[in-house]
Amino acid sequence: MNANRAVCISLILFVTCRAALAVDEFRAWTSADGRKVEAAFVSFENGQVRIKLKNGSVSSVPLERFSTADQEFVKQKTAPAAKANSTEKKAANAGDSPAAEKSWPRTVSLDEPADPQVVKEDAAAKEFLYRTKHYEFQCDSKIGANAVKEFARIFEATYLANCKFPLDLKPSPEPGREYFLARLFTQKQDYFDAGAIPESSGTYMSAMKSLIVPLESLGVKLAGTRVILEGSSNDRDNNTLVHEITHQMMNHWLGKLPQWYIEGSAEYVAMAKYERGKFNFTRMDDRLRDYLQGRGAKGKSFTMLKPAELMVISPEQWDADMGSKASQQNYGSSAVLAYFFYHIDEKGDGANMIAWLRDIEGTDDEAAVLASAEKHLVRGRTADELEKAVKTGFRKQGFDIDFASRGITKSSAK
Repeated sequence: MNANRAVCISLILFVTCRAALAVDEFRAWTSADGRKVEAAFVSFENGQVRIKLKNGSVSSVPLERFSTADQEFVKQKTAPAAKANSTEKKAANAGDSPAAEKSWPRTVSLDEPADPQVVKEDAAAKEFLYRTKHYEFQCDSKIGANAVKEFARIFEATYLANCKFPLDLKPSPEPGREYFLARLFTQKQDYFDAGAIPESSGTYMSAMKSLIVPLESLGVKLAGTRVILEGSSNDRDNNTLVHEITHQMMNHWLGKLPQWYIEGSAEYVAMAKYERGKFNFTRMDDRLRDYLQGRGAKGKSFTMLKPAELMVISPEQWDADMGSKASQQNYGSSAVLAYFFYHIDEKGDGANMIAWLRDIEGTDDEAAVLASAEKHLVRGRTADELEKAVKTGFRKQGFDIDFASRGITKSSAK
């Protein structure tokens, strides 16, 4: 063996050993409840830390199950890789996301099945993970292939609809996530314990960067230890899910939008006809009329909160009204006002709403957002003139809109 070859082999062995040491660098890990284990860090992906024990076995453990110090260790260990992966993912999605249409779509339908992939099925840990093109579903029970395929449609179809609206909302997962996340609960009590709104069929938790859903809302049931398809969920469940999914699609807008539009935009999508991966946005006037029947309308007459009050209602006031008649009026009024700016005001093409969204896209300043709404939506009209425009516009569509005051002002709404 010549000297040069010996040096090369030595270098290869050195690099290989160093790589092995880097992977198998054992350290003490501490769980959130104080238990300790000696293990080496392997990788971190989708919230799961892979560690190698001294007996050679590899386990996946949710990051939140480790101590704060260990969580920080993982974040520092993976920061460069995570940033590179996120950049790569965003670059891939940039050309992959459907472009917004120039006018309001009549129908939105999935071009291909929302076939979920099985990422993880760990019965012992009760951790089951399924993934579609844009969504991850975490469940505490195994889900049958037909069941997960069926409810995956509604998530992917709602994503597609929000992409295609001329509003150009550009739906994207929350910062730090590569996919939108839905956490599915077999037992409804576990769903409520996770922070769900009482009596709800789905709740978007912005702080947790996930949508939480009880499985019964998805038309499935538990058969032994396995979740199977039972039948289509009812319209109310579908509507609630679409509403909450839309909130998640708009996660990067929620911090800047006024409360009335956060809810009104979600109600608009939810009132459309949905069936097996397809939204139908034709005859939305009829859908609105049917929707308002459940929000206190009498025949074709609906009494909405005055627009001047609705447009300054605060999240605190909105939450305080929950469960009351005022809450029904809040939701119905928001849906009416969103519909007005989408399809009735001025040319009926939503141009002013689109201009408002483009104007506030780069700011989180509340005063700037309100000033922009005055510029693009109110457009110099007095409160009485805006009410007249709403009333006249809906009268042409066969609605009788009246107005009620609850004394809400920008200062009192806080």
